[in-house]
Amino acid sequence: MRFVTALLSLALFAASAPTPSITGTWQCVVDGPTGKIRRVMEITKSGDKYNVSIHSIDETDVPIVTHNVRVNGSNVTMIFDMNTDPWSDYHRVYRANLNPAGSTMTGTWSGPYLQNAVPMSYQRVAHATWPVLNAKATMVDVGANVHIEALDWGGSGRSVVLLAGLGNTGHGFIGIIPALTRSYHVYSVTRRGFGASSKPAPTAENYSANRLGDDVIAVLNKLKIDRPILIGHSIAGEELSDIGTRYPNRVAGLVYLDAGYWYAFDPGIPNNPAKVIPTTPPGQPTPPPVATAVMKGTRSFRGPINVPILAIFAYPHDAKLYGPTTADRAEVAKLNAEDAAQIAAFEKRLPTATVIRIPYASHYIYISNRDEVVRDINAFIAKLPG
Repeated sequence: MRFVTALLSLALFAASAPTPSITGTWQCVVDGPTGKIRRVMEITKSGDKYNVSIHSIDETDVPIVTHNVRVNGSNVTMIFDMNTDPWSDYHRVYRANLNPAGSTMTGTWSGPYLQNAVPMSYQRVAHATWPVLNAKATMVDVGANVHIEALDWGGSGRSVVLLAGLGNTGHGFIGIIPALTRSYHVYSVTRRGFGASSKPAPTAENYSANRLGDDVIAVLNKLKIDRPILIGHSIAGEELSDIGTRYPNRVAGLVYLDAGYWYAFDPGIPNNPAKVIPTTPPGQPTPPPVATAVMKGTRSFRGPINVPILAIFAYPHDAKLYGPTTADRAEVAKLNAEDAAQIAAFEKRLPTATVIRIPYASHYIYISNRDEVVRDINAFIAKLPG
């Protein structure tokens, strides 16, 4: 009888035990499209409302925020609806279960354009063990009522200026920033048409290679950055080649991060299939008009580019990143063949360039292979004069 009474008492105690609070600091590592992504979640409470800020510290310094939080016993639901760069038209739901000790929050992250819910499990920590960074932002007037966002991340040593890929902003380099600020004074730039920068009408003239290159030069002038190393990702190879061609004395070196393709260097391949601006596949979101304007504003660069160059390519491509079917593998094989010709031409026609291939890296090579990229950048800069 006493045993039964004890069991009943234990059950009543468990049923009446309060749910642990979710306020505090939480950390997790999630599998993203470009590799492992670290996140720090900070939760506070004002009255009966929760305030949630998720710092996706390998993606941007702009947090994902919400006040729409429901806690029902151990079940936690957070609904995120944001329209702030880089989380534009961003809708996600985090559904999780809080363990009895209040030390873990295990759940999934779901939303539009995510084919499957992403597992996301947080651990409660006393203090964040990963840095949560913030840059000093300056809006630079580049003329015609257009302003460009420039970010100063600090650090000391030679100046390094990071230029984002198409659709990305200067905030997107945050995962590599701590490794670079150990040795350099680091800046980044948000291209016109994106993020906090001005958004002129999406015409090829407003987003021409010369126009985009002049914007970067205006930033260097405004912030008094003398002969930096420019590091560009993806379409930013266009700005690198433009500045290296028209203003070679303004920079000490150029680093192409998977950026040395047709928009940055014309290999002279007849009817180059890579130059075709692709149509949007069925069921996928249409690119914004400004992205199309940037692509249409490109021009042919054939050299010479009389500036020290480091070009790091993600090559060959990993078929697993594109899809599992035979058709997918055939498409990757075709892409590898096209890019092999492009890289070989880049290497041959710019003989002073240092060309490095990192097999099976993602296009966001500075995230998927951050340590290798930083090592290669350090070795390149160490050899530059001055």
